[in-house]
Amino acid sequence: MQSQGLGKILLNYAKDKRNKLYLNVYQKNARAISFYKREEFEIQHSGLDEATGEKDYVMTWQHK
Repeated sequence: MQSQGLGKILLNYAKDKRNKLYLNVYQKNARAISFYKREEFEIQHSGLDEATGEKDYVMTWQHK
């Protein structure tokens, strides 16, 4: 169901309900990182997902 606009719809719903959002995304998931950056999320810091051993980013969005 990728590239059909569902993620944007769900994200906009969450943005309407909150003033700030946080998420984790794997660093190797360039497509997801690009999507969230288009949606005005910013990388705050990098880390490691202990459950998987994968490097990730914490990204945030804040209502302007």
